Amino acid sequence: MANIVELRELDEAKLEEMMEDAREALFKLRFRDASSQLEDYTQIKAMRREIAQLKTVLNMRQKAVDAAAAIPEIAAVLGDKTWAAKARFDYESSVYQVEFVDDGGVKLASASVDLNKKKVQGRRARKEKAQPRLVTSYKVAG
Repeated sequence: MANIVELRELDEAKLEEMMEDAREALFKLRFRDASSQLEDYTQIKAMRREIAQLKTVLNMRQKAVDAAAAIPEIAAVLGDKTWAAKARFDYESSVYQVEFVDDGGVKLASASVDLNKKKVQGRRARKEKAQPRLVTSYKVAG
């Protein structure tokens, strides 16, 4: 089982493959548990934790891409084009670096997204205060 730092370094395809393998392993563990063949029940807990870590990494990357794509200048550049986004976590600045490229591999835009900012809680507080801006900086190519 990889720790969260190692998982953040992997690409999307590898994470999806690991997720599929972990879900299959959890299914097999549950089946063995149901048929009273499982001796170490802590394996189920460990596998559930691994699946949760994989989901967390994939979800945070998607949130970073969505936050960056919501910036009006970046949204205007992406427009009707076919594009792909790649998000990676930068440990020095504790932000996600998101890059948008078109189908030809040409860089369209990049952004730094800080998902650690505390959001305003409560309905009344959200009306009174604006939500924090997650995108700390961005650059549009071209």
